[in-house]
Amino acid sequence: MRKIKRFKISTRQKDITRKVLRLGLDLPAAGLNGELELARFVLELAAQLDPGTVYELNENALWDLGDETVAAEGMFSACAVTLGAQAAQYVQTLEGTKQLVAYTILFEFLRTAVLFVTDLVKEQAEKEEYEALEPQFVYVPKLGLAPEPKLFKEAPRTDEQTATKILPQLLARVQSDKIEVSLDGAVIQPLASTVFIIPWQKKKRKGKK
Repeated sequence: MRKIKRFKISTRQKDITRKVLRLGLDLPAAGLNGELELARFVLELAAQLDPGTVYELNENALWDLGDETVAAEGMFSACAVTLGAQAAQYVQTLEGTKQLVAYTILFEFLRTAVLFVTDLVKEQAEKEEYEALEPQFVYVPKLGLAPEPKLFKEAPRTDEQTATKILPQLLARVQSDKIEVSLDGAVIQPLASTVFIIPWQKKKRKGKK
């Protein structure tokens, strides 16, 4: 199990501000008058992040996940990522448009965190002469009415019934308690958390098909 806590998440203020503006919301009604105030709000939320991740390599399908197909036969890394409890708890105190904006920003932060972990797994696979494929999500949070970033929306995703069956063991395998991530019924806590798998594929040697 590999654990990283409090890694740095880029605020990407300009990118996130543009994405929020494209939603066409009544920002002045939320007390966000113009791009400058919106950018400040991004920083305000970023200051409350307490990100963490744990991930573990499953070699040659040694984990007992029953008959459920998780990612691909063979090797994969299982990963849990969270933004911590404080930011989501703060957003839950907001209302209306401002809460929607805040959840949209948290989704973007979560996207950045997932990409950070994905890059680490790719580096790990490279050292073993493997190729890490694109992430496949087992659990993506529902952050109010905020739209999912493209990364979550377009990536392969485990169906809900299968996810319910395998999530408890996946979280146990990666020791998600090390970053204070747990399953509360069908919902993972803290709220802004996600679980995904990254299949590994043996690199083909040059000259061989």
